[in-house]
Amino acid sequence: MRSCLLLPAFSLLASLSGCGPVDGEPSIPAEASDCPALFGEDFTETRAVDIGDASSGTFVPYADGASVRLILGNQGSMMITPWVQVEALPGDAEETCHVVRLANEFEGPLADDPRGLAAAQFNVQFIKTGPFLVSDGAFYHPFAWDRETLEGQKLGLTVTVRGDGYEGKKGVGIVLE
Repeated sequence: MRSCLLLPAFSLLASLSGCGPVDGEPSIPAEASDCPALFGEDFTETRAVDIGDASSGTFVPYADGASVRLILGNQGSMMITPWVQVEALPGDAEETCHVVRLANEFEGPLADDPRGLAAAQFNVQFIKTGPFLVSDGAFYHPFAWDRETLEGQKLGLTVTVRGDGYEGKKGVGIVLE
């Protein structure tokens, strides 16, 4: 019984001691929900994919050369928090699971630095919103450097999305701010 009480107390203490946003820092958006990706490896169809921001409630794709704000995560890492959307078809379910891979390539002094996060893969929930399936939250994409090192960096960001029988890919060049 005592150990059952210690776990919630430890979880509360851990959450209170984390490094969260400081003054002037934007709040951290809700993270996309995990889900099991239960589909085959046959991706015969291609769908349009986009990556952008939906923190306002409306998805806005990143444009080439756009500035993307860095956010201080709860664990103290700088990160970006993009959302992803996929073209929906009439037969798609209201909620689907996709495998999403985010890959980045720095242009400039951070290129080829082995401490950087080159790629991350997620199995996440998407919700049908009109003609699109949109991730139900942001992807937490952290970096190994501090804000001063990252600000102004050009980053080639590529998203690959796989669903049941289809995949799509989109690349965009952004600037970290």
